[in-house]
Amino acid sequence: MKSFTMKSLTVAVISTLSFASAADTYNVETIETLNNYRSSVPQSINAGGQIVGVARFPENVEIDFSEVPERLLTQIGFDPEADEQLTIAQYEFIVENLGNYANSSLQAQRIGLNQAFIYNGASSEVNAVSATAGQLENSIDSFLYSINNANTAVGVTSAPYALIEHEYTNSEDETVTEEYFVSEFLTRGIWFNNGESTLVEPEATDYLGGESAIFDINDSGLAAGYESFALSPAAITRIEETCEDPEVARQSEPLEACVWGIWRNLQNADASNLASFTNRRSRFNRPRSGYNAGRSIYDIRAKLWQFDANGDIISQVELPTLEERKSDDDNDFSSYAYAINNNNIAVGQSWTYHPERGAIRMPAIFKNEEALPVTEDPVYLWGAATDINDSNIAVGHLTKRPVGTLRSYGFYYDVDAGELTVLDSFFNGSSTVVRSINDNGEMVGTAEVDPTLSQVRARAGFYYNMSAETPQIINLNNTISCDSEYNIVDASDINENGEIIAAALKTDEYTDEEGEAQTREILVNIKLDPIEGELNNCTNDEEPVERSGAAAGLGSILGLSALGLLITAIRRRTLLKTKKS
Repeated sequence: MKSFTMKSLTVAVISTLSFASAADTYNVETIETLNNYRSSVPQSINAGGQIVGVARFPENVEIDFSEVPERLLTQIGFDPEADEQLTIAQYEFIVENLGNYANSSLQAQRIGLNQAFIYNGASSEVNAVSATAGQLENSIDSFLYSINNANTAVGVTSAPYALIEHEYTNSEDETVTEEYFVSEFLTRGIWFNNGESTLVEPEATDYLGGESAIFDINDSGLAAGYESFALSPAAITRIEETCEDPEVARQSEPLEACVWGIWRNLQNADASNLASFTNRRSRFNRPRSGYNAGRSIYDIRAKLWQFDANGDIISQVELPTLEERKSDDDNDFSSYAYAINNNNIAVGQSWTYHPERGAIRMPAIFKNEEALPVTEDPVYLWGAATDINDSNIAVGHLTKRPVGTLRSYGFYYDVDAGELTVLDSFFNGSSTVVRSINDNGEMVGTAEVDPTLSQVRARAGFYYNMSAETPQIINLNNTISCDSEYNIVDASDINENGEIIAAALKTDEYTDEEGEAQTREILVNIKLDPIEGELNNCTNDEEPVERSGAAAGLGSILGLSALGLLITAIRRRTLLKTKKS
């Protein structure tokens, strides 16, 4: 259960900004972002107030211009031979495009944009893997997603990249050498406590080193996540025909680069079977849904690992998919566990089949080593279960298409009674995701607050208490002062004390290379501490909150999308680099 040459930003310890008036229902505490990182997003808070999360966008990465594609330098008008240093805008453009999740070339410098952190009175980096001699510094992406009441945190890390030389003979019988950046593995699940860490080795490591991830850990040390266990049938065929057949394979690239290209294309694959005929189409005239399918060369299975106090795995259980892969389906077919409670019931997501749409990902309950559906109603096309409390109430989101547009609807599900409840949101058609639930039935998440027909709608973090006399979704911007500098766009977790961690937009001031004062939007961590008070009316009911620094909206900073939305995003790319909800 989730208890869920550049100028640097100044680091500060946590400070309480008490916008306390009689009307506020929360005090706001800010947790300053790690030194040398632009923004951060909290993920989980335990009963003791320790917090884990992800800082994003390093401010001072050293760039090797010999490893930057010429097209990027041309786009920003930068000549390494003539210009002394990058402007801030040029630096931001290059770093974003060299970031591991945007960078489609293994011949370009690789940059990790995401850094796991833990807060326990001061924020500090957590590095389960570090670059060694010959490996590229700042090429690792790391994430922490959950921390239990024993202060054990779990998450995911990628591997550092190293530059290798690949020799081949060209058509003119000349020996040519090309350079490529490669890594030992794709991802590894992290167990972390008191400076000590453990990496989870997956069963299948063919070609790219395999994938594993841990998303949650309960108070008994039982962790939930996934790992690769075999190559999919389609991947085996594709690799043999494209990468290993000497008549077809490009001799100019090493085998792992060819396989990585296949894997990356699968990662970015659109769930086109969710698209309607009126939806936008790709340049190949195929309908697109805007939902990322997050596929892989590997079949992946949800896993439970029992850790001891030293981080050693003493037992593990593989969890199934909601149904078996069909005989005519060669694609990867997988299950994923995202949360677990203290009753050892896990929740997550699994591939299954829609009667008309084919393979889709839907919420799954993992109980007694079985995968159970939350719903089999064909009106729902996608979804994920994101958390479960000790009363066996699971929460998450389900996607359907009202009026031709895909929208996500928050839900809670009573596992014991088998009862599904879909939440009302801020307005009809507001795309809503429940992130976390505590044992008091209090939930938090994110929902659209802009009822316009825009593709990217403004969002707000929300609170919902299923145990209230009249349950209702509450915009968290109405629980703090209307003149607050924060615009709360997402709430990640709520602990048993009712303390909420959230991501908020804030205006950041900085000085550009000309010495001029500038402003920009950044995401910051905040903690909401409950106090006695009444709701404000900052948002004018259903209208988006207007605050200093709120104009950009969550869409332009986070770009919420699908893994069934942020959960697939957590799994496949990052909390911060997905499409739309």
